[in-house]
Amino acid sequence: MLKRLSIFIFLTISFLAVKAQKANISGRVIDTLEKRNLEHSSVLLLRATDSVMIKATRTNATGQFELRNITKGDYKLLITFPKMADYITNLRLTETSSINLGDVKMELKSKLLSEVIIQAKSAVRMKGDTLVFQADSFAVRTNANVQELLKRLPGIVIDKNGNIKAQGKNVKTVLVDGDEFFGDDPLLATKYLKANAVEEVQVFDKKSKAAELTGIDDGVKNKTINIKLKENAKNGYLASLDANRGSDNFRDYGAMLGIFKSKLKAAAYGTRSNLTNDSKINRSMRKLKGEDYDVIEVGDDGSSVMYSSGGDDDDDYSSPTSGLPNNTNMGGHFSDRFEENKMGIKLNFKGFDYKNKNIRTSKSEELLPNGSLFSSSGRSEDRSKNTGESMRGSYSYNIDSLSTLKIAFGAKQNRNQLNSTSDDFTQDQRGLFISTNSQTNTGSGHSEAFNGNINWSRRFNKKGRTLSIDIQPENLSSRNTENSINRTKYYDDSGHENRVENTNLNKNNTNKQNSIGTRVSYTEPLSKRWVLEAGYSFKTISSSSYRLVSDNSTNKIDSLSNNFKFINFSNIGKIVTQYKVKNFSISTGLEATQTNFELKDLDQKSNFDRNYLNLAPSTNIFYKIDNNSNLSVNYNGYMQQPSINQIQPVRQLNNPLFQIVGNSSLRPSFTNNFGLSYNSFQFSTDQYISGYFSYGFTTNAIVDTEIVDDFNKRISSYTNLNGNNSIAGNVYYSKGFPKINFRYGIDLGFNTSNNQTILNFTRNKTRNTQFNLRTSFNYYTHTLDVSYTPSASFMYGKSSIGSINDGKSLIHDHEFSATVQLPYKFEFNTSMSLSFRPANSSFNKDLNVAILNGYLATKVLKNEALEIKLSITDALNQKIGYNRYVGGNIKSENTFSYIPRYILFGINWNLSGNFIKKSSVK
Repeated sequence: MLKRLSIFIFLTISFLAVKAQKANISGRVIDTLEKRNLEHSSVLLLRATDSVMIKATRTNATGQFELRNITKGDYKLLITFPKMADYITNLRLTETSSINLGDVKMELKSKLLSEVIIQAKSAVRMKGDTLVFQADSFAVRTNANVQELLKRLPGIVIDKNGNIKAQGKNVKTVLVDGDEFFGDDPLLATKYLKANAVEEVQVFDKKSKAAELTGIDDGVKNKTINIKLKENAKNGYLASLDANRGSDNFRDYGAMLGIFKSKLKAAAYGTRSNLTNDSKINRSMRKLKGEDYDVIEVGDDGSSVMYSSGGDDDDDYSSPTSGLPNNTNMGGHFSDRFEENKMGIKLNFKGFDYKNKNIRTSKSEELLPNGSLFSSSGRSEDRSKNTGESMRGSYSYNIDSLSTLKIAFGAKQNRNQLNSTSDDFTQDQRGLFISTNSQTNTGSGHSEAFNGNINWSRRFNKKGRTLSIDIQPENLSSRNTENSINRTKYYDDSGHENRVENTNLNKNNTNKQNSIGTRVSYTEPLSKRWVLEAGYSFKTISSSSYRLVSDNSTNKIDSLSNNFKFINFSNIGKIVTQYKVKNFSISTGLEATQTNFELKDLDQKSNFDRNYLNLAPSTNIFYKIDNNSNLSVNYNGYMQQPSINQIQPVRQLNNPLFQIVGNSSLRPSFTNNFGLSYNSFQFSTDQYISGYFSYGFTTNAIVDTEIVDDFNKRISSYTNLNGNNSIAGNVYYSKGFPKINFRYGIDLGFNTSNNQTILNFTRNKTRNTQFNLRTSFNYYTHTLDVSYTPSASFMYGKSSIGSINDGKSLIHDHEFSATVQLPYKFEFNTSMSLSFRPANSSFNKDLNVAILNGYLATKVLKNEALEIKLSITDALNQKIGYNRYVGGNIKSENTFSYIPRYILFGINWNLSGNFIKKSSVK
């Protein structure tokens, strides 16, 4: 025992001695002119060989700093402070170095010598909260685009589809010289701009528009990249022609032409494709939408007021997950700033024609509380067409240095056509028919919409005091006609047909809605650390709905027709307070919505009135542990009022086997959501870790109730129940090894939910749980890029009324990808997707699919402007349109149309350049 203790003491002392043999650097940063301590100066220790950051800190209130536990080697010490010249010094450290720099005297930039200016251009540096990369310090091949440059920057990862991650977070916005580049889509700027035109790459967290104005942290931050161009590259042009033709008449065509000159940008584009993987041109240009703004949104059925922002794509974009599409797009973009940058305008126009054909089949089994087992199957065929035009734009005017006026608008019209047929069959557990239904629907419609927002905002001389006013008009109208032919057969206990219902309906629907909303927001700093935000909004909606339903003899069916008028008036009050000190902030607030809702039935001469109050409390706690790590805790609560369709539904008869009945006794539900998240990125070790945990529960949840009779005829309604809740969590870790060009990551998550329903007067408690594991491995050089991504999901579902299986299922997938740069400017890529779905208690067959894709490409002409490419998709012809579900008392499987194996031959011609010819971009 004594011997072991001696060994332990010896090892401990040795370990401490080794720990002690680490170098330290300390000092104090002061202003040479005013002799004051410079608090919050950024102090960075960079590796001398490649300028990679090893450690970072900030000075305290007395201007002092200390960097500890540094391994021996050659370093550069970089110190920055706003309006001061960067301080850089070279250091060589041994294992026992303890360097005290004393007073580090910072000079104003205006007094900086030219030699120091040249020295300050380091490969990477921190400028406040912005990470800045000097583009020329990172070697890329000749004619490389910005995508290839970004791949060489520490902490930035780009996948095969062009999606960007910086410091472990997704990048959805890429700016050029601080402005949108034909929109904010990352693909446009990174694909079409050349790397040798870039001076700097800046990475930072962009706050929400509300937070930028008010200064109150709402927890919303988007990772953003800004590409700063060299002076002689700020004016130029770009053009692209993408033409791909393949087997079985598959095609994908696209063309785009754009110019940019200082703040002016103009572009025109067009695409046509019958493939689901759109061309890069379409994926870029579909992001060209109008100015995003927070919408004052109130449903015409009296639903709660919400604040929401625009999505990533424009509202017209359609991306079906199944079927055989045939899509055409054309459009244009124009934006400019003038009057010494005080005024700005942006316009986007788009015309589109989307077609899709989809054949689907379904099989399912459902166990009822009495032990009955129904088996259902069906087949449907849908043909749809959607065409239209849209115009979106914005105008901004900086009235003075403190006030801004912004006007955003959108207008569009749509025309749609639908032709569908379906056949559904239900059998009992003996295999005898219970009921069958055949249905044919044909219809067409037309809709128009206009919406806008007028915003005036002002910052006052008192820091933190702001005022913002919004006015939002909206006008919507639609009209559609539909013919529905329905035939339903019922069978007796012996499986013999005993009754047939035939229904032929003609429907003519007309809807109109006009609304106006106003919002006023005001922030006031109560003290150095306390800020108050108060707001008031109102929105009034007037809408009408006229439905005329007639039989085959054009006789009106009163029970299915209606003539409604809705009037909705809502008042919303909001108050938020924030306390902020150094790296800690907490904000808490409450939003209250009072709504008066009136429904007039002009046919029945009756009124239905509702008055209610919705409450939505929220709290957000944020703690910045250091420059690279943060922790946040948040809570959100909201009420949900039952919709008019849940209380008093408009009767619709599409299928005699399905009917909805309202419940006028429904009460509002209240949902509580709690969240905890942690993020940390260590730049020096290229290591990222994040995690989150969330829990939510709903009281008086509005849930479905369903009565299923012996013919599988279903009558659905709604009721209030307690017991709905959910728990979810996730941990993600990523580590890069720049010296060996290797990166790996692991993503582990789970979620479980408990839901309540009523089935045949019996409470059905369902619990669904899922565990997910995903890892990734990537090796990359100038000539080789290889990745392997395995993942697995285990799902478990249980029902309180009984189960027809054990509710368990497992899926594991494996993604392989490799890109090789070959001689004579050839590039070869191959990817393999393996999906394994083992047999289980519900499905006795394994479902394994291997999808092999590949291409061979070469680049020719000056600057490698022309790419010739031969590609194959699903070389093994194993793709299937199929999915299946296992859970408690239900199991199902579905098929759908999909695009089979095809070969494409394509050319992609990219041309870009600069108008300035006097000095070439180097």
